Amino acid sequence: MRPLVFLSGLLLCSLGGLAHHDGPDWPAEHFETGTWSPPHLLLGKSGNYNPGSIFINVRTNIETDTGQAPTIYDNDGEMIWQGVRRKTMDFKMQKLFGEDVITYWDGETNMLGYGYGRVHILDTSYKEIYVITLPDQGFVANDGKKRETYVDVHEHLITPKGNIIVSAINITQGDTSMRPEGYPGAWIIDCLFYEIDIKTNEILFGWSAYDHREFLPLERSKLDMGSNGEHGESQVKPWDAYHINSIQYTNHGYLVSVRYFFAALYLNFDGTKRWMLSGADDNEGDIQNDAHFAWQHDMRVFNETDDSMVITVFDNDVPVRDLTATHESTGVAVHVDLKNMTGTVFRHVNSHDHDPAEAKTQGSLQLLDYNNTAHMLASYGSFPKFREFDGDGNIVMMGQFGYSGHAQAYRTLKYPWHAIPHYPPVAVAKYLSKYTSDIYVYMSWNGCTEYDNWNIYSVSGFESTIDQGTLLDNHRRNGFETSASLRDPNAKFLIVEALQGDKSLRVSEVIEVPRAFEDKNEKSSRFLRQSLRGMN
Repeated sequence: MRPLVFLSGLLLCSLGGLAHHDGPDWPAEHFETGTWSPPHLLLGKSGNYNPGSIFINVRTNIETDTGQAPTIYDNDGEMIWQGVRRKTMDFKMQKLFGEDVITYWDGETNMLGYGYGRVHILDTSYKEIYVITLPDQGFVANDGKKRETYVDVHEHLITPKGNIIVSAINITQGDTSMRPEGYPGAWIIDCLFYEIDIKTNEILFGWSAYDHREFLPLERSKLDMGSNGEHGESQVKPWDAYHINSIQYTNHGYLVSVRYFFAALYLNFDGTKRWMLSGADDNEGDIQNDAHFAWQHDMRVFNETDDSMVITVFDNDVPVRDLTATHESTGVAVHVDLKNMTGTVFRHVNSHDHDPAEAKTQGSLQLLDYNNTAHMLASYGSFPKFREFDGDGNIVMMGQFGYSGHAQAYRTLKYPWHAIPHYPPVAVAKYLSKYTSDIYVYMSWNGCTEYDNWNIYSVSGFESTIDQGTLLDNHRRNGFETSASLRDPNAKFLIVEALQGDKSLRVSEVIEVPRAFEDKNEKSSRFLRQSLRGMN
């Protein structure tokens, strides 16, 4: 990979001119050792940024696209790992039973902005250790079809108890006549969440927004039903009254982001309301709040005590119906004083008038507290960029992974990820051209973060082991895929070894060095011999 990296003074001008484009032809990386094809990550860096790995799963706006694999990059834009290519969202690192894991959702998405799928949990060797599903709880889909699993795309969060919280939706009918554009019998998207035992997949708790209209009255939803009530007129086109997009496990229950109420809703463990923090100008919450936020995503709780807490919010601030509106999406941190029931903004991260980002959908705000800094990472959802801010609000890293209108990512996050895969490294040997005897060896180990150099050995055949080989060369790791030139006309079979310093981590399978001048008949015969050997 050849990342484009802009430093210091070039940071604030390097990414601004690439936001819009006529076609979805953002470059992708390609490798000799596998079929991975991550989007090229364009980076701008300045100052001291956090050293973690960048987690992205890029989505395109092409309906026929099969989805983009979850991908991890380093701070130089080099790919570290890419998973299976399918429709995935909400790719992140979490803790399960005290150990690091990576998790992501995959399934089918629909035009309502929701989905039906499952959650995959992988350990630090990339073994899949759990798959979380949500069986049918009497759910109704807008298309009337039944699914095997109903986990929604918006949230899956592992709790300290080893359970997982997942979001879900159900299409129901209700009376919206209390709204100017409402009427009895309207079709409504009910947002739900469930807490599930990870080991058994048993549902432990469930909660429905529509069932708690006593503190989430439909008249307070900020999303209208259309001028003629057309949103809600049929099961196919229901009204999205609540739009829950994050659920955070807390000391006393759950903090729920209700996007279309501009609200942070704190629930007790039994599902009753403890309090509500409103970002709306009319301040409909229980806490007197000077924080404005609207159409928000990704609410998280930090430093929670019985007296106070910090809530971070990605403030989209872009009206859902009016996609021509120009509002900058920013990050907000609110100190909540529970003794005096007040909320005060103490941090607000934005672009400082340079290249303001308008996240019409999706987005995240992450406190990068793992490195004892006050850095925050904002990602802009439908606007394919992210920015890291230091404790003083300065931008220290910017990234772009597609053209606006052609790429998006639900959340872009950063973690101190360390992994050694359970599968071996991969090597491929090729002649550079028929006019030279130079053999090029390409080596990679998808997902390994811990090696820094390669040994290349010549061996006598496919059954050989590394201790029977002859060391030909040592090469420093150079990005995801390292290439090395060998001048050895006698080498017929090779093994490569990934090392951390002098410590051997894993060796590849034996590979055959191709013949320099091989006609079609020779090539076909060799392929047949290799295929038969693989069957025996």
